[in-house]
Amino acid sequence: MEFEGAEVGVLRINKSRVALKHLDTPAIDAIFIERADHPVGADPQRMSLLRYLDSEDLGTVLFSDLALAYVNGSLFRDEAMIGGGAEFLRHLQPRPELIAATDEKGTFAKDQTAFDADSVFGIIANALVTDDILICDDLGDEWADFIGVGTTTSPATVNFYHAKHGAPSLSAAAFHEAVGQGIKNLGRLSLSGDGMAKKYASWDDIYRKDKVDTAIRRYMRGGTRVEVEGAIAATVGAPDVVRRVFIVTSSLSRADVEAAFARIAAGRSVRPNFVQLYWILMGFFSACAEIGAVGYVICQP
Repeated sequence: MEFEGAEVGVLRINKSRVALKHLDTPAIDAIFIERADHPVGADPQRMSLLRYLDSEDLGTVLFSDLALAYVNGSLFRDEAMIGGGAEFLRHLQPRPELIAATDEKGTFAKDQTAFDADSVFGIIANALVTDDILICDDLGDEWADFIGVGTTTSPATVNFYHAKHGAPSLSAAAFHEAVGQGIKNLGRLSLSGDGMAKKYASWDDIYRKDKVDTAIRRYMRGGTRVEVEGAIAATVGAPDVVRRVFIVTSSLSRADVEAAFARIAAGRSVRPNFVQLYWILMGFFSACAEIGAVGYVICQP
């Protein structure tokens, strides 16, 4: 592997997988992965970060043929990218409200009752979400920044919202955390099981951030805790309930994505970070589909 003309690593292409044999990155040489149930440095099975990345197939290999990618230990071919990206674009929902976003969560003051209107959190709560039940689940053992339940729609919906802010770009780096969080919590979309009692209790508390006790209620819509519990219990068991996961970000513009797909369709080159962005988000959409949910990105127009 080369970067700006200098060798930075070595890949070995085997019959069944691509192995990462060497990575010339001194900054990570002293980083090791250990099990949390051992004292630091005492895990006999600890491994270097490089070995961990390789063993878990966490690398992505892109090719000059943009239809090919090696992701999560498997080789994929996807002609949709070079065909205009219509399937991908169906998962992108442009909302002009996000143009005004200046921060992810905003600033906080004692007795503040709402998130700043120009924060992504404020835009979600005040403009984007129409669910009749809305809960702020940010911080702690969070499943999403916001959890919404639409009990009056047909079919009913369960929605997880993950908020991110940043300058618009086609960088994949801005999505790693949100995609990881979204995929990790897909199993929570059922909103059922033993963990719910603890969740309901945690939502009784007000929102605290940066050592500031605000007056922002976590039960933002839907009534009291008792009313919300009853409505959710009556909704999530419906056979036709639709479960969705939204990444809500100011760091992506649908127009920029459309322009990149147009360049590819015209046979012109695009930066590798867009190809990586495509595969990261397609992986997110596919992971949602595997459990019967639908993934979306709400972004700038």
